[in-house]
Amino acid sequence: MDSTKLLLSIFLLTCTTLSVHAGKLDNLFKDHTTIEKPFELRDPFQSPKFQSETTKKNKEKSSGVMDNQVRLDGEVNLSEVKIVGVLIGKERRVVIKVQEKGPYTLREGEKLGFNGPEIKAIMAGGIILVEQITNIYGEAEYIETVIPISN
Repeated sequence: MDSTKLLLSIFLLTCTTLSVHAGKLDNLFKDHTTIEKPFELRDPFQSPKFQSETTKKNKEKSSGVMDNQVRLDGEVNLSEVKIVGVLIGKERRVVIKVQEKGPYTLREGEKLGFNGPEIKAIMAGGIILVEQITNIYGEAEYIETVIPISN
């Protein structure tokens, strides 16, 4: 019994001493425990994500300058374009052939044909091209062309 009373009295004495010096402890650890931007820190329970040299190089080349896709050389007559297929998803794409050459893969926003009509929409049935022309009054006008999927 005496040992439990001794331990209890030591514990209470320690608690009262710490409560008296609590203000001093706050000042002691004040400069060492502040995290300025806690949400920008890495999750300590996740493994760190390291980037290899090849992924860094691929990110630098992701602008579309260097890839292995075949590109259209020069301008194409729209009457010669055959749509082979469309890829619907996060990034819509259209697969076309020009006079049995190709296939070429194009995305929304890319230009195709004379005067550079832009691919505005890729849908399940075909594509919509938008072209800006100048009418006889000198005003800018937009022409939409629909090219369905070829059989």
